[in-house]
Amino acid sequence: MTDRLEASSEAPRPPTPESIDQSIDEGDLQRALDDLDRLEVAGGMTSETSRLRSRVAARSDEPIAAIEMLDLAMDESSPADGDLINRAQYCHVAGRLEEALATLDRIPRKTTPQVAAASAHLKARCFTRLRRPREAEAALRDLSAIEGRSPRIEWLRSELDQSLGDFASSKRRLEITIATRGLPASLVRPMAFDLAKACDRLADFDTAFKFATEGNRLTGSTFDADAYREDTDRIIEFFDASRLAALPRSSKADDSPVFLVGMPRSGTSLVEQIIATHPRGAGIGEQRMPLNLAARIAHRRGIQFPACLDDIGIDDLDELDELDDAADRYLSMQASFKQDADRIVNKTLGLDRILGFLPLILPGCRIIHVTRDPLDNILSMFLHSLRGDTLSWACRLDDLILARQEHDRLMDHFGSILPVPFHQVRYEDLVTRQAEVTDGLLHFLGLAPEPACLDFHLTRRNVMTPSHDQIDKPMNAASIGRWRNYERHLGPAIEVFGPRR
Repeated sequence: MTDRLEASSEAPRPPTPESIDQSIDEGDLQRALDDLDRLEVAGGMTSETSRLRSRVAARSDEPIAAIEMLDLAMDESSPADGDLINRAQYCHVAGRLEEALATLDRIPRKTTPQVAAASAHLKARCFTRLRRPREAEAALRDLSAIEGRSPRIEWLRSELDQSLGDFASSKRRLEITIATRGLPASLVRPMAFDLAKACDRLADFDTAFKFATEGNRLTGSTFDADAYREDTDRIIEFFDASRLAALPRSSKADDSPVFLVGMPRSGTSLVEQIIATHPRGAGIGEQRMPLNLAARIAHRRGIQFPACLDDIGIDDLDELDELDDAADRYLSMQASFKQDADRIVNKTLGLDRILGFLPLILPGCRIIHVTRDPLDNILSMFLHSLRGDTLSWACRLDDLILARQEHDRLMDHFGSILPVPFHQVRYEDLVTRQAEVTDGLLHFLGLAPEPACLDFHLTRRNVMTPSHDQIDKPMNAASIGRWRNYERHLGPAIEVFGPRR
């Protein structure tokens, strides 16, 4: 099998804003970036190209870059109401909820019903996540004045119920609403997962699994298990100890970046919260930039990752600057969070697939692997809404089992050969031996002991992952052994991993 990426047979076309828009709509983001580079070489950066770069960044799950590019566009021309809606949406995804609300307040009172409805919807979601129920209710009343008592509003009210801990009310509301005929799958899907959560909290486990199954079915999947295994084989074969030591590296020695590597629902949000509670620690959530940087290098060389890394610097030493440029982009993104900290944590998903790349662009980084009992982990992933290019395996139980196996293979391989500090935290150990494991974590990070880290739940941060309503509670063992409540549904996983006593 060749590592060369397929080249397009089409003749190069002169880029236009319209053709770039089309590439973005089609999901061909690398082509959109190529064409933007060409367009800006010819005519410089304009408000139009900045808006297009903002769209690419948003589609690439880089909301910070999307905000920055859109701000550049709005600096050059008066912002349209749609710009402000988009900016608020990007802020919401990034966890900048107060900034999202401030952006929405800039929209004139006289606007279109579509913009007014989008604004009220976003306000309701921001206020709900901020646990400001009165303001969330006011936003829902504004939305209701525009579209009446709609299924969407009932879903938003159910989210507000859950944020207040009223899972019984949420369940009743969702059961009635989800039975409405003719609802689009885009609305049924999140309602199904929210209903699964409510049923789980009310100990109605069979019904919870039923609705999680429906949510995953509606998500859909094109996951190729054989290709995924082959990709793992290729990563392990490429990154042996000798090659990892010999590959070129960036000259950027910044030691502030910390990468939390783990499966979804493995405890990475909890570890990030503990570190962010330290006076010299901070968390920036899930910033996908490292994966996008790796993909861009592969695209430019027309060679699959990770084989593309062998090509850096072979013919032209100036190409080594590409690693410095990648490091600069990452550190600039990290600095945009304005965190006064010595250690800054990124916990984006999918880092296990590019783990050997991280020490090349950021040789001063530290890596923490967070792991959890596989049966609890697989169950929790199945019960939650997980989407994204790196999570195509998240919709079916058999695929989740395979993904966990391949993750374990990669971490077993990299754990002994990474040329940067590496530390492992087991979720169950953190829960049952909190003080000891926390001290070990801070020691690894070079941070002084800090008693406040044991009271991590008192630290107020906007966390946009499904763990947002758990990290604000004291440590507890409720999630350990949770899989037993669903044992009758987890036969294939139990067969592979065996029951954990």
